[in-house]
Order: sequence, then C-alpha cells, then structure tokens
Amino acid sequence: MIAHIKSFLLCALIFLTLFGYKALAQDDSFRIVQLAYGISLDVPSHWTVLPLETRKNLGAAGQALLDNEGIGGPSGRKENLLAINATPDPVGATIRVSVTSPGDFTQSDLLAASPEDLKVVEAELLKMFRQIETSGGFKVIEMQPVQIGQINNYQMLVIPYVRTGINSPSPWQVTQYKIPVSNRLIEITLSHRQSDAIVWRPILERVRRSLKF
Repeated sequence: MIAHIKSFLLCALIFLTLFGYKALAQDDSFRIVQLAYGISLDVPSHWTVLPLETRKNLGAAGQALLDNEGIGGPSGRKENLLAINATPDPVGATIRVSVTSPGDFTQSDLLAASPEDLKVVEAELLKMFRQIETSGGFKVIEMQPVQIGQINNYQMLVIPYVRTGINSPSPWQVTQYKIPVSNRLIEITLSHRQSDAIVWRPILERVRRSLKF
C-alpha cells in the first residue's frame, strides 16, 4: 500500500511540474475547429493557423515533388482544409487535415486488407519517399509498420514514420491517418519533434481523439 501511495504522489508531482497548476482548473487551452464536410477537431487555442495561400503553397510543393519524380498523386481532387503549427518558433509540432474526392480506397478495402497487403503498402511508400528525396523532399529515417486502426467506428489506414528535421537536428515523428468515408478520403497528419515528445505527444493525441466527421 505504501508503495502505491508513493507511486501516485510521484506521478502527481511530475504532472504538476510539467504541465502546471492550471490543468487542475477549467481550461481553455483547446478550441473546436469546424471544417468542411462535417469534420471537426479540437486544436490548441494558441497555435498558429496557416492562411489559405500558405496551404496552397504546401499543396503545390507536395504535388511538385511527386511530379518531378514521375510519381502519380491522388486520382481525386485534394483539398487542404487545415494547417496548424505549434508555437513558439522553431515549430515543434504540426496538424494537417485534407480531403480527397473521390478517395483511392474504401472501407471495404481496409476490412479486406491482410498483413501481407499492409507490408506491400509500407514498401511502396518507402520507395516513394526515397524517390522524392532526390527532388528536395525530407529524408525518411525509419518507416514504421503500416496498420489498420479505428476511429468513430470507421476503419482507417495508419502510416507512421520518422523523418529528418527541417530547422533542427532532432528527427520528427509523423503519423498519417487516412479514413475513407462515403466517396471521400479524410487525411489527418500529426507530426512532432522527437526531442520534445513529452510535450507534443499528449497534445496531438488529444487532437486525434477529438476528430469527428
């Protein structure tokens, strides 16, 4: 019993030290963002929402990397709905939300996917990443296992990997969640600098859990 009490007090002390006493009171650290197609999610209130023109530039850069290497992009029309960067600079975490209509795969495809199918997807993605490195794309340090997850009773494709940082030596953890819904594909990408994972990981997990569509 004494050991359990000591463990509890230690956890409480760590929590208060890292996150402050404000967490014990009603907090306004997050706000709900409503997007097109009935998509909503909670985001940190103090993070920077990137304007439409910046989102267009990010989309154009991504398409250019694919085009330069002769890699086919999504067959449908992709809309970049949301791009948010953590504050302060240098940016340590990001949130990206997009929708492609129509999507390249369906709920039935995910339900039928075998472990071997996921390994093929993983290998093809790594091959693509290696190709776009030559056109100035980021370098993937580790391709982690592609999985099938679930959110809001929908199946989703989960694609995690570690890439090089842009403005810091620390690698970044990136996880893409691709959710086919009706004739669309919802994609949310959550990224954070690994050296500060103790701060960014719980925030991004809160964002992920809040996603509704």
